[in-house]
Amino acid sequence: SLGASYKDGNTEKTLYTMNLKGDRFAPKSDWINSLYGEYGKTEGEQTEGQLRGQSNYRYKFGSENFYGGIFGEGYHDALKDINARIKIGPNVGYYFINEEDMKLDGSFGINEVYERTSEGEDTYAEWRVAGNFLWTISEAGSAYLNAEYSANVEDYEDGEGLLVLGAKSQLNEKLAMFIELREEYDNMPTSGTDHTDTTIIAGLSYDIL
Repeated sequence: SLGASYKDGNTEKTLYTMNLKGDRFAPKSDWINSLYGEYGKTEGEQTEGQLRGQSNYRYKFGSENFYGGIFGEGYHDALKDINARIKIGPNVGYYFINEEDMKLDGSFGINEVYERTSEGEDTYAEWRVAGNFLWTISEAGSAYLNAEYSANVEDYEDGEGLLVLGAKSQLNEKLAMFIELREEYDNMPTSGTDHTDTTIIAGLSYDIL
């Protein structure tokens, strides 16, 4: 989905958003991808500026409820002074529910992290826990929940979380209405920013494939 808004009068504000998802579920492996971006200005000053892409490949083994895989993330946030943050590492997880119309899983992994800010570059290791829930209610509706928390292995206070909660209703085979709540948490926020950042998005999405 792509979105744009503009407000003029007492307050001049522009906001552009991008929210792309691509998932593939198969008997032996799953591949889950997302790309979210936002850019906005209020009264000529930048108030939004983020890009986050995630990819998680999972190979199932044993009862096909256990899986091992690779997680990767690329992140940029202009307001938090993060020019680039790249994560990659292995993870293991388990599907507590693994049905065609409902999936619930949890995972744990270790990532190598490269981060570049205006103060310089840094590399460190982090641990990451994540949970995902997907419910295909009917052919016309679905709901999903993704939650994760990660922290520096050498400084557990240096951690952050992400919560994504959404629902989608199909209008036809390709077009759907959706609403999504995104809650980001930073335990050690950059000066001038808050611990939490909440965004609610509603609009239309189009299935390309």
